Amino acid sequence: MNLPPPTPNQAYCDVSAIDSGHIGGVLLGALIDTVKDDGRGDLPCLTFLLRHSRTREPFLFDLGIRPDIENLGDVLDLVSRMDLKLEGRDIPAALEKGGLSRTDVKHIAISHIHFDHSGFPPAFPNATFLLGAGVKTILEIQDPDFKGTMYSIDLPRERTNFLDSSAADWAPIGPFPRALDFYGDGSLYIVDAPGHMPGHLNVLVRTSADGGWAFLAGDTAHDWRLLTGEAMVGHHHTFGCIHEDPAKAQEAIERVKVLLEHPRVRVLLAHDSPFVNANAADGMGYWPDTIESL
Repeated sequence: MNLPPPTPNQAYCDVSAIDSGHIGGVLLGALIDTVKDDGRGDLPCLTFLLRHSRTREPFLFDLGIRPDIENLGDVLDLVSRMDLKLEGRDIPAALEKGGLSRTDVKHIAISHIHFDHSGFPPAFPNATFLLGAGVKTILEIQDPDFKGTMYSIDLPRERTNFLDSSAADWAPIGPFPRALDFYGDGSLYIVDAPGHMPGHLNVLVRTSADGGWAFLAGDTAHDWRLLTGEAMVGHHHTFGCIHEDPAKAQEAIERVKVLLEHPRVRVLLAHDSPFVNANAADGMGYWPDTIESL
């Protein structure tokens, strides 16, 4: 499996993690098939800040759980029935502690509109929001009535671009059939990642001028055991599977497994418990620090 080699003076992005919330009491059987009965666990939530090596333009991937969880809307009924415990985060405040203003953020890609990724978009007054085209249909049909789903988003439509992965400027990269070279310089690719829900997006980003990469997998996999082969996609006896199309989700997982064979690709999950357990206590890799490139 090959990825595009770097060009002379190749642009890249620094990547930083941001704590964007926490979900307690997750029914793990809906995620992986190795958990029996009603086994529960906790999931951290991560947002990622990317900064272009030349322009220093900030780009956010996901916004986590909004801080005022009482305003999550219809999803709170499902949260209650699943007996989840939520903690939200103020992402603009986290940015500003590291010296970056919310007004500086020009682009925010939201992997999908589940409540633990969609945050509170209106907090970013100058940002354009990037979502997969499949989300537009959902919003047109269901918004604002999201009862019975995990959907929740307060989206400034006038500042939103719905990205169509069938467009001519999307092309294969590595194991992925459709990706958009966002800046046009090979530094950041938005990747079509179907399966979890319509319009689900991932990000493949260069992390050095000499061949390092990071893959931000969103909810393609919620647990590293899905990527190591220790588990397969799960199905809870009451709440079903976390993925809306489990077969396509498994295909997406297999593509990430192929990517893992590349020695200079670091894969990061939206709910990356090993990363959090290894780094959160001392802030390694968390904004304003950066995640080391491979």
